[in-house]
Amino acid sequence: MMVLGLLGTAAQQSAPEIINGTVCYLSKSKDITFKTVKPNEDITKAPNLAAKPKAGAATHEVNFVLDFDETYQIPHQIFLRNSEYAMPIYDEFVKGSNTYAIPSGVYDIFVEFGTQVEPIVSLLVFRELVSIDHDTTLNISASEAKNHVHFEMLNMDGTPFDTDNYTKDDNGQWILTEQGNCDGIIYANRIFCEDYGTLVQTNAFIGNADAEYDAYARNNSDYYVNDLSSRWALYSYRAAIKGREVYTSALETQGVNDAVTLTNDPSKYMLFEDPFIAPKYQSEDLFQTIQMYPRVDKDWIIYSISYSIQNPMPHGETCKYYIGASVEDSKAGYIPLLEPQISVKIVDEDGWEEYLPVLESNPLTMTDGQAIFANNGIGDGGDYMFTKFGYLFSEELNEIYVEPYWPTHPVFSYSVDKKLDRLYNSCPILVANLKQYDLSEDSYYMAYENAYVGRYDETKPYDVADAAVNIKLNGEEIIAYQGPFSAEISPLPIGEVDATIINDTFQVDDLSGSNKAELHYTIGSEDEAPPTLTMLDFKAENGDVTQNFNTAEEGTLEFSAGDFNFIISPMGYQGYKTKPLESVEVSYSPYGEDNWNELAVEEVPENYWPVMGWFYTGSLAGVTGETLNGWFDLKIRLTDTAGNWQEQVLSPAFRIDDLAYSSVANVGKDNAHEVARYSIDGKRVDSNATGIVIIKMSDGTARKVIVR
Repeated sequence: MMVLGLLGTAAQQSAPEIINGTVCYLSKSKDITFKTVKPNEDITKAPNLAAKPKAGAATHEVNFVLDFDETYQIPHQIFLRNSEYAMPIYDEFVKGSNTYAIPSGVYDIFVEFGTQVEPIVSLLVFRELVSIDHDTTLNISASEAKNHVHFEMLNMDGTPFDTDNYTKDDNGQWILTEQGNCDGIIYANRIFCEDYGTLVQTNAFIGNADAEYDAYARNNSDYYVNDLSSRWALYSYRAAIKGREVYTSALETQGVNDAVTLTNDPSKYMLFEDPFIAPKYQSEDLFQTIQMYPRVDKDWIIYSISYSIQNPMPHGETCKYYIGASVEDSKAGYIPLLEPQISVKIVDEDGWEEYLPVLESNPLTMTDGQAIFANNGIGDGGDYMFTKFGYLFSEELNEIYVEPYWPTHPVFSYSVDKKLDRLYNSCPILVANLKQYDLSEDSYYMAYENAYVGRYDETKPYDVADAAVNIKLNGEEIIAYQGPFSAEISPLPIGEVDATIINDTFQVDDLSGSNKAELHYTIGSEDEAPPTLTMLDFKAENGDVTQNFNTAEEGTLEFSAGDFNFIISPMGYQGYKTKPLESVEVSYSPYGEDNWNELAVEEVPENYWPVMGWFYTGSLAGVTGETLNGWFDLKIRLTDTAGNWQEQVLSPAFRIDDLAYSSVANVGKDNAHEVARYSIDGKRVDSNATGIVIIKMSDGTARKVIVR
């Protein structure tokens, strides 16, 4: 049968998909203009796109009279939808009468029939704008689904992409009947209604490995529908993989009244090349992984599903991404998002293969002929993209059927010509995602679902395994742990928590880097969560994302932060709600010296964003003081209105050339005296340190000596 995902159904939404600790449901609100949302506006009530019918609503008996060939067809579901709520019906339907109590309203209704013999396809029969205000009968026949909807994604020469094609012989064995011209095709089909969004969705991957599954997925790519008005748009978002090349396109049409084949225009492919550098510590068994996040609404990502394919990848090899959007097309951002990744292949003792991501780039798309790293969105008019960070906003959780999640701030996006540094050549911030709640009267659940995020919003999932976590309750150590942390604590703890999370495994150019984060909060209080950073970058005057500047005047610090409180709805869904910050303090120090000076930053109110929190910016023009190789550390302290706080030290964070002094030995004036000592990698050391030591003199010169 066709695998259908129905937005708003209890069956599907009972277990939201989690990617990097983030629930991937995003929704559009027609009542809020996100670009102008201010912190003091009422943004706590989420758009109620798929609520339950209200208690006590009038109902009527609707008799669905289903007609289908019982020898090879079977009805899988009946689905009713309007702008207020969605109502799925799953049952053992019979040929003839199937009666259900339906609340009063005007609905779009469809019934999905599936075939039980080859080829296995779906037959979708729609009824548009059916008014249910009295007991009624609806006659629906599978034979109405007569319009064949076929999809062909074309490559650069206009030939359709296709994988190896298999059929069964007389003995039931799969045989290759046609050689493919690509390694695999990821597709996500959508049927979208202009009134409320996606009603039907199906997703699959066709590869060249499993003949039986490929035949199933190939058939699922097509389907049959009855005539549909122009209220309905049919989409298919596709990614074809051919060696180290990835092609993406969006196929679409409006309304259906005959058989239709949807294709793309191959002349509109735009090329983006990325030398995706793998982590230094892992150079073997690396694979390219492509995650695709299809857009399912014209403006917003409602529901996102990711797929992965693996190709052996030599270290540092360049990947090519052909993204099918027109330079002139204002909807150029409405194609699938791709998230390039490098994965490592793990094979256990039983031979089971698993691909674990070791480096994740932020999603990319195209707009105006430029590759955009869509970590938080693109554009000026609402073309916002998928993000890895999502929070719940709702005061009336018991009325939310599917909690919507919001897209994040576009201010951190950048085009390919603004990307100067290689991925992960930075000391990342810690996004401290705290989850905690009472399990019972005498036990408590605590977890840090942390992520380390670089200047381009890239992450290395393994980084959290390198972090040392130390937790004190009321001044006494209760937990010391290495790696991702979660634990049930008994007896029920009450009081002040001080958590320290240290990771000193980072490499920035030739320097050793570290992130030290300290969190303070009170278990048992109304606000049990400390605030956190959510994103941080540095930009040059021309908008380049970089952490290296010739002069201090050229650099600007940007970051976002908020106080996010973990909550569980009465229906069991998990999410977060944001609260204001009381204060933000920023300071800098020469690398490794612990000599802090204030760095002035200011909040930019119009850049407030519910998911990312509050946005701050500050010029580096006031940074003074010489430092080895020009590198400086950065410290940010966030305090919320309840007195909880978080402090992070990024070492090193940014570099200013004209404030650097050389590490080359240079004998100064006779009256110059020693002011500091450093190790060869730039860390400050005391007078007892041995080995190669760099001595800074009072006249600004330095000398390199060997201390035994």
